[in-house]
Amino acid sequence: MTDIQNIVHSKYGYNQFEMFLMVLITGITNFVMIPVIIIIRKQRMDCQYYISIFTFITSFMYHTLESVDCEYFIIEEGGWHRLDNIGSIVCFQMLFTQLSDFQNLHLETMLNYFGLFITFIAQAKSPWDLNYTVGPILIQFLICIFLIIKRRRLPKLNKKKMKKGLIILLAAVVFFCISQDEYKDYLRFYHGMWHTTVGLFSFYVWQSKCEIEFTLRNFYTIPTLKESYYKEE
Repeated sequence: MTDIQNIVHSKYGYNQFEMFLMVLITGITNFVMIPVIIIIRKQRMDCQYYISIFTFITSFMYHTLESVDCEYFIIEEGGWHRLDNIGSIVCFQMLFTQLSDFQNLHLETMLNYFGLFITFIAQAKSPWDLNYTVGPILIQFLICIFLIIKRRRLPKLNKKKMKKGLIILLAAVVFFCISQDEYKDYLRFYHGMWHTTVGLFSFYVWQSKCEIEFTLRNFYTIPTLKESYYKEE
């Protein structure tokens, strides 16, 4: 009798059990973003909310299809991969917009859409070229630095939450770097840890405009950013 568990199915040479583990590691780890999405929604950050949902869905679909070696579901696996790239890049752009400390909601929204515009063009040009992935994020980073220098002050963000987020980000960067060779990253474990640590990093950074600590007890009474933070600059 053939041992089904040992039949090779995936491009990585994994058997069925290994493929199942890879779904857990690279697909299910995307659910770490659910608390982040809830917090963004609570603060009424509408642009960030919909982009975060888009990124969650496309990342989950791409990594799940890749894990089970399925080439097509609604669209091809490569299509989900490209959409995941766009969502991930824009999420990092929006994080730099967050750090830019806009207290004008209109200007903040315009900068977020500018980043989305640049990302669409870059990914249409060359979705697998790292320069066209890092480039759009770098532009948003430089805009953030320019605004900080122009104002001659650091962003008025919650230092405690930012400190927690940035410490976790250091771990995320390490996992991202060591996960780049997908064939040496067994079961894409390090990539799954990248998902997890980025989710935890985002959990704190997206709270940084709110001075109140989010808890289950006070979640429904915390004011939105339109009430507590945004004003005309």
